Amino acid sequence: MAWGGVLAAPWLPMPKADVRRMLALAHLRRGELLYDLGCGDGRILAAAARSGALAVGFEVSLLPYLLAWGRILGAGQWRQAKVRYRNFFNQSLSDAAVVTTFLTPRAMTRLGPKLATELRAGARVVSYAFPISGWQPSAVSKPTPTSIAIYRYDVGGATNKPAENS
Repeated sequence: MAWGGVLAAPWLPMPKADVRRMLALAHLRRGELLYDLGCGDGRILAAAARSGALAVGFEVSLLPYLLAWGRILGAGQWRQAKVRYRNFFNQSLSDAAVVTTFLTPRAMTRLGPKLATELRAGARVVSYAFPISGWQPSAVSKPTPTSIAIYRYDVGGATNKPAENS
C-alpha cells in the first residue's frame, strides 16, 4: 500500500454518498466506459456497473486491488466491472467517456497533461477533493460547507482542450 501512496495517493475509503455524488456529477450513461484511477476497494466501479456502465479500475496496491475484485465478484458484476493491477500512468485512457480520480494534488498535477493528451473531446473527468491544476471545472459539487468538493471537467472546453496532433 505504501507504493500506491507514493505513486498517486494512499487508500482512503470514500463515503457511499460521495460515490453517488461523483457519478451524478459525471452524468454517467448506460454503456459508457468509466476508468477509475487508483480505484481502491472498487466502490466507484461497483456503483458505475450497477448503473449500466462499463467500469475499469487501475490499482497498484495489492490489498485494495484484492478488495475491489472481492466487491465486484461478490456483487456478480464481473461482466461490467474489471480491476487492473497496473499503474494508470502507463495505460492509455483514450477510450474513456468518464475518468474518476481521488488522488493527491501532486498526482493531479502530473495527471492533467496525460488527460489533455489522451482523452477525446466530450470525455468527462470527475475528481474528488483535489482539482486539476490549470484546468477550469465545468461544475463543482459542494452541497454543504463541510462537504468534500468534487470537480467535473469537460474535455474539449476552452481551458481543457486536448493537445492537437502534429
